[in-house]
Amino acid sequence: MASNNRLLDRLVMNAACAVAKSREDMLALCDTKVDIVLMGSMTVEPRDPNPAPNWYDGGLFGLNSFGLPNPGIKANAQFIPEVLELAHQKGKEFMISVAGFSVEEYRALAEFADEMKVDYLELNLSCPNTDHGKIVSFDPELVGEIVKVVLDVTSSVKVTVKVSPYTDPNLLKIVADKLALLHQEYDRLVGVVTMNTIPNALVLDKGKSVIGAGLAGMSGKAVMPFALGQVFQFRQLLPDTMAVIGVGGIETYEDLNQYFEAGASSVQAATLIVRDGHQAINELCQK
Repeated sequence: MASNNRLLDRLVMNAACAVAKSREDMLALCDTKVDIVLMGSMTVEPRDPNPAPNWYDGGLFGLNSFGLPNPGIKANAQFIPEVLELAHQKGKEFMISVAGFSVEEYRALAEFADEMKVDYLELNLSCPNTDHGKIVSFDPELVGEIVKVVLDVTSSVKVTVKVSPYTDPNLLKIVADKLALLHQEYDRLVGVVTMNTIPNALVLDKGKSVIGAGLAGMSGKAVMPFALGQVFQFRQLLPDTMAVIGVGGIETYEDLNQYFEAGASSVQAATLIVRDGHQAINELCQK
């Protein structure tokens, strides 16, 4: 199994984010030096963005409340084959991130990914910026149910799971143990993405939130110590054949190496390209 899981090979990819959504975004990312091009989270139906402003640059941190804006899978299907072909021509693999609001929606999104013949499917079980109630990754039983359904209805796509930042190490262990058991049954479950943004962050300007929706997810350099702790814990708990994909605050090649020292198998970066543009990620690709 280990030799077949490329995510164990210290790959660099963009993370799912607001500048990895459109056809133009994806073509631009294909023109970077990343190993895997990742298309930001799509949903079954179209979604409008949360109220503006939905991004705030705080220097050492960023706040966002984009709210999973995307045109839905029918519209995305019009250009995914083009991006997939270009990625492969450039020696890269292609991953899509999906976010559902029910088990059945995750089933439909998984079937869509298999139909599109993408290389990887990232299950976003951790977006903090929607109005659909609880965050899935804080419910281990629901995590297990969704992941099993996705693996049962797909035949070729390799699957990763993006979880929330866990402040409770016991909950992190419960989720890790559940994913490890599923990995024993399905070798296409190849990795875990160790955190999304930290939920419920707030910055005030003259008594008013700088984000239109009020609370936001926090990312950027300031979250990196917490993110490294997530990586370290997951690496201790998951089998060696399962990749630990680190994300959170990576801006320099030195940051990237800290992730590998903490136990990451591969890494993702998002705030860097939201702030500085797609080509900024090339700084991390110095192999």
